[in-house]
Amino acid sequence: MSAIEVNIHILLVTFPAQGHVKPAIRFARRLTASNASLLVSLATNEAIGQQMRDSGAAGSDEHISFETFSDGLSVVGNQLDADKFMAQLNRAGPEGLATLINDLQVRGRPVHCIVSNPFVPWVVDVAEGFGIPCAMLWVQSCAVYAVCYQSLYRLDEFPTPERLNIDVSLRGLPVLKTNELPSFLVPFGPYQCLADAILGHIKKIKKVKWVLANSFHALETEAIQSVSELTPIMTIGPLVPLGLLGRSTASEVRGDLWKSEDDCLDWLNTQPKESVIYVSFGSIVSLSPKQIEELAWGLASSGRPFLWVAKPVDSTSEFLLPTGFLDATAGRGKIVKWCPQVEVLTHPSVSCFVTHCGWNSTLETIAAGTPILAFAHWGDQVTNAKFLVDVYSVGVRLERDAEGVVRREEVCRCIEEIREGPRAAKIRENAMKLKEAAREALEEGGSSDKNLMVFVEDLISLASEEEAIRLRLPKDQSPDD
Repeated sequence: MSAIEVNIHILLVTFPAQGHVKPAIRFARRLTASNASLLVSLATNEAIGQQMRDSGAAGSDEHISFETFSDGLSVVGNQLDADKFMAQLNRAGPEGLATLINDLQVRGRPVHCIVSNPFVPWVVDVAEGFGIPCAMLWVQSCAVYAVCYQSLYRLDEFPTPERLNIDVSLRGLPVLKTNELPSFLVPFGPYQCLADAILGHIKKIKKVKWVLANSFHALETEAIQSVSELTPIMTIGPLVPLGLLGRSTASEVRGDLWKSEDDCLDWLNTQPKESVIYVSFGSIVSLSPKQIEELAWGLASSGRPFLWVAKPVDSTSEFLLPTGFLDATAGRGKIVKWCPQVEVLTHPSVSCFVTHCGWNSTLETIAAGTPILAFAHWGDQVTNAKFLVDVYSVGVRLERDAEGVVRREEVCRCIEEIREGPRAAKIRENAMKLKEAAREALEEGGSSDKNLMVFVEDLISLASEEEAIRLRLPKDQSPDD
């Protein structure tokens, strides 16, 4: 029997946050580049959809379209209260997504597969209701996935309100102290609504046909082997910009929800090689006034040039630097609200990256081969920091004092350690090794490339079977009837 040719339409549903949208866009690009028969619709709520259009991140082409679904909120609705927003998204999201799926069907783009990322467990139920196979795109590390899975099913001892400070020993992972576990899994930790969403998604994992992880085998070999014994997982990362992989970026879409201040690249061009301290804490983390003061004067006291992405909490607020700081650092400091991170990380003048250790920034830094100063705050960041410093040995951890503040002296100490300390050369060497491993994973025949091809071949097989059934049915009957 001859092969049936059919376009395969994937609906990629992403939680409305920068850390989820960026890997989703990169996954969509990688899918459509792998096979010309794949079409992807990337869907998120209306507010983020508008923000993507405003920033230029929503660049459609013949294979990728950007869609939105209603979450019951206005486009200018306040999303700062996480608990209320998550509750509203859980209430209105399923109906909004179902409406979108029906609309795509009417427009001649029936959905063959739905891919969702964490924090939207209800997507699995919507997919089941339509009889559409579902995948999860896990956008955190495989180690964090292993911790979440084993925490949900209590496969080992985890912190409780009665025994809060314990060491957690899980197969394939280093011993994790309570403050090294994802904070949403710890009693009394912040944003428990996110823990409910993530664990709720993992509870539905048996309804999911594929778990696709934004990581690569050489980076997390032991964690991947360990969790695979409990539940299947396929690494298809790192989902980073092509420029970090030494490839053409002509068709690249950044996926940033804010417009960059590109003049920072001109400033970097004026700085000595491997001299600049790059500082950025992503799209969500905000620093207390005291922490801003200590970090600022630590950078000033280091005597080194720095590029600091000082993003306000929202459009109505300002990032308040301490009085006299700009004068004290005039000529060697550059402050911007947002920047093109890929170009910055790969710029020859950048020495190291002070990062919150979000997984996207972690993978981008690894792919760039840039040493890290780990300044984790909450969530999976603290676990990522543990691995970056103690397992991968590509960075130095900024330690907090008893008040939870990283003092200026600590900032200076860590900058000097990663630049001139006894481990500095080894850290740079390890960073370059992981950079090469990341590229190898995505080359033809690499571990992540092979896994992506398996996923694509599964989709083609399923879609072909469905099309074959449809062709045998009466014209007024669908395969699901």
